[in-house]
Amino acid sequence: MELTRLAAAFIPAIVFTALVGLPMNAQQKGATLKMALVNIKSVYSDTTDAKANQIAIDANLKRHVYFIDKLAADGAEFVGFPELSLNGYRFSKNMTWLKLDGPEVKALQKKAIEKGIYISVGIALVDNDGKHWNVQIVIDPQGRIIGLHRKIWLTKEKGFCEAGSDHKVFDVKGMKMGIAICADGSDKKNLEELVKNGAQIIYGPHANTTGGTVAGWYKFRSAWGGEIGWIAELKVHAALHNHAGTFHPDFNPPIAKDGNNGFASGAWFIGPDGKTLAQMPISTQKGDSKENVLIYSVPIPGR
Repeated sequence: MELTRLAAAFIPAIVFTALVGLPMNAQQKGATLKMALVNIKSVYSDTTDAKANQIAIDANLKRHVYFIDKLAADGAEFVGFPELSLNGYRFSKNMTWLKLDGPEVKALQKKAIEKGIYISVGIALVDNDGKHWNVQIVIDPQGRIIGLHRKIWLTKEKGFCEAGSDHKVFDVKGMKMGIAICADGSDKKNLEELVKNGAQIIYGPHANTTGGTVAGWYKFRSAWGGEIGWIAELKVHAALHNHAGTFHPDFNPPIAKDGNNGFASGAWFIGPDGKTLAQMPISTQKGDSKENVLIYSVPIPGR
């Protein structure tokens, strides 16, 4: 991906983005998955005050529900949130860990059934054996957890949780999806293993600073895009996005005054030829790393 070329196409207003324009064969077949990628700002749940941590998680859950309701009303079939979106990406020995059968996940399962959509969120998970993981889950319209990926390549969570090793693929509306959480996507082998297992789309939820700018995040993931990039080589679709640095005033922010937490924002859909299908506007300004929604209807192969 040429950053200079993208910079020339920068659109200052970072607001709700809906992009269409599918390839002709996909239009004729009419089979698509309308995906909404949310750059959400999450608050942290790793302080010494367990009660405050739970309040933070509840606030994050409320923010998720706000976006789910909004996007479902706009016809989204898959609403994705970034890495550790329910907890906020910051680890310490005081982290409040969540369970798959806990109230937060149950609330999202209920919401998936209510809206008839797929929902993907990131959580700090403690399993039944007491082991801790950084996971991304996908809930289907029947409220079932159909996808669960344990982060493989640990960074700031190292020492606080276990490393995963699986490259599982699962069905989302007839399309095979695999997940690479943030740093997992820095190792091409992880993407290759997902494709080897049948993935037709790679979903990449992130929690990244990369200089605190959207431009920095795209540069960080530039190996994925372009005609000689990883996605073109693997001949699959890709959908990846990041956390947000600040709340967006157009999305009913929970507080009036908001400080930037350093995350870079950014969202990107890439086609099997490596070309950009949809992208959050590029910016070198930290102030533009706000909450955002990027929507694209991904053609479902083989329909």
